[in-house]
Amino acid sequence: MALLYSIFVAKKSIPKQVLKSISSIEISGNSYAAFDMDNTLLVGDIGEALLALLIKKKLIENFGWSDYLQLVEKNKLRAYQHTIDIMQGLKISQLKKVTLEVIGYKKRSIILKGYKIPVPKPNLLMKEILAILKKRGIPIYIVTASNEVSAQIICKKYFGIPGSSIMGAEVTSTPKGIIKKSSGEFPYGKGKVTILKK
Repeated sequence: MALLYSIFVAKKSIPKQVLKSISSIEISGNSYAAFDMDNTLLVGDIGEALLALLIKKKLIENFGWSDYLQLVEKNKLRAYQHTIDIMQGLKISQLKKVTLEVIGYKKRSIILKGYKIPVPKPNLLMKEILAILKKRGIPIYIVTASNEVSAQIICKKYFGIPGSSIMGAEVTSTPKGIIKKSSGEFPYGKGKVTILKK
């Protein structure tokens, strides 16, 4: 039985109705809880912040923030896929390093040619909810359209969720650690359900 919550704003304490819902879950052999990451576990979007910093550091060229926004207006799925595809040629080690830079960013926003892209922070309310679910012995899975490498780093650091429970956009690489194009199922919309069921 899947439990899906989308709580976007951190509050001081968990609402009573949410606690009641959690306590009423009947735990069986196949019970689990599944969550999105961006704007759910996080206040903000790691995929967008990562893209902004990669552009700012000139690790991605010939694609600006305005290009991304135009893609989002036309087709969100294609825009999110492009944030993964555009990392082709980078090293996995660079992706990890820039993810850690985003997490440790001192300012609230990444400034990019007149745009302010929010730096994501953990949703403290969701952190409390996850802790309660863990105490009840309910397995937790994260399904996100952000890349799996960044998702694993964030979920481990902020929420103590192991990489094996994270299903993000696939990032494949050569034996030398160079990112190449992925042909896997993309975890967006119905794709999230497909990946979760697998």
